[in-house]
Amino acid sequence: MQVWKEFDDQQVTHSMAHYLMAIQDLLKEQGYARVTDVARLLEITPGSASVSLKALKAKGYVAEDRNRFLGLTEQGEKVAHDVHLANRSFVIFFKDVLGVDPTQAEIDSCKIEHLVSAETRAKLLMFLQYSLSHHEQAKAFAEGFRHHQFVCPGPDKCPLCDDSCEMKCLDEACKHDAEDGGQ
Repeated sequence: MQVWKEFDDQQVTHSMAHYLMAIQDLLKEQGYARVTDVARLLEITPGSASVSLKALKAKGYVAEDRNRFLGLTEQGEKVAHDVHLANRSFVIFFKDVLGVDPTQAEIDSCKIEHLVSAETRAKLLMFLQYSLSHHEQAKAFAEGFRHHQFVCPGPDKCPLCDDSCEMKCLDEACKHDAEDGGQ
């Protein structure tokens, strides 16, 4: 299977996801959404917003009433919710678990929020729920991860790196930790 082709099979594009989330945010904040409101929130021209929203209406994600107020269809609401949930989950994972700078965590999350499957979202939420819990094992893992210093052993000793040493070898690090008694 050529996995890279899956990228083109996404339900919505990055841009579409942000339009749907903008409408969702506007409806929550002010109770209504118009094309001009979406354009202002996304910092684009009303003309650009209008063209994109027309495509979202054609796909069945956005509805517009006779007074030109926008709403999300059930399908649009689900997509916006799923993307928002993925975004928040990845931000928390990157920032609170991996220790990524908050601004970079937001940027990276935005790049992938609409691409992950429902299965990946669910597993990430389970991981976050456990890893950020008060369970002693979760606390010990988090503490150990925060203080762990790892140096990649190089491509000759790393099953993940192949011919280059750009990836950090987690398996080797775990083996080294086990051999060193977790030090």
